[in-house]
Amino acid sequence: MVGVTVGTAVGVAVGATRLVGGLAAVDGSVVGVPAHGSAPAARSWRVVGLGDSIPAGDGCDGCDGFLDLFGQTVTRDTSVAVRVTNLGVGGWTSADLLASLTTDGDAADNISGADIVTVTIGANDFNPMFDTFVAGQCGGADGLACFQPAMDDMERNLTAILERIWELRGGRPTALRVTGYWNVFIDGAVAARTYGPTFEQGSATLTEQANDVIKTVAVAEHARYVDLFTPFKGADGDQDDTELLAPDGDHPSQAGDQRIADSLTAVGYAPLGTGP
Repeated sequence: MVGVTVGTAVGVAVGATRLVGGLAAVDGSVVGVPAHGSAPAARSWRVVGLGDSIPAGDGCDGCDGFLDLFGQTVTRDTSVAVRVTNLGVGGWTSADLLASLTTDGDAADNISGADIVTVTIGANDFNPMFDTFVAGQCGGADGLACFQPAMDDMERNLTAILERIWELRGGRPTALRVTGYWNVFIDGAVAARTYGPTFEQGSATLTEQANDVIKTVAVAEHARYVDLFTPFKGADGDQDDTELLAPDGDHPSQAGDQRIADSLTAVGYAPLGTGP
């Protein structure tokens, strides 16, 4: 996301997988083996997380990321062992993610074998216009006109990303989930202290516009949109989400990661069913 982490390096190694649940996690692991020494389920589901620094887990050292937390909940709900592969990369734009899927590399291989795919992407597309926006020179009646070309690019790229995911899945049942954002820039107390109320209002409006585009594309491409704005900001968008954010005001705290995992869980696991 924009703010503290513009242009950051990879936060989680591509292909890093973990098994979460009752066993110790290892790199490249499986998430969600039943605890208490019981035998693993006869089958498992594979969760692959795509996107930027939010799935990558930047900004919250020592936290359990939302993908691992989600995998644990899936296992608790369904008694299915879940293998989580986190392909999030800090600083990535929608163009970066699309490029990673257009070759037959690790990302394509992981998606081909996935049952649940989560996508969180788009916030960094607005980074190049950040300084212009803060300076009050973005233009337009709402002061956000300079973001429109990036919004259009994000819409095209996200459409192509989801179409590529379905191509890689080859018609196999897949729970494809696309999240929005609570803010495409920094938020909470950090935003208020650093930039003030005009910035907060403008960034919230931009975020809602971006979320509308993300939701529209997700629905058009037969994916399930997962709202994160309301869980973080409340129905009216006036809730203080500082406690859900890491100290940088940009990324989720441990509580924020749990809120994201809960939001993913709330939409269910269709079309996979509820168990083996």
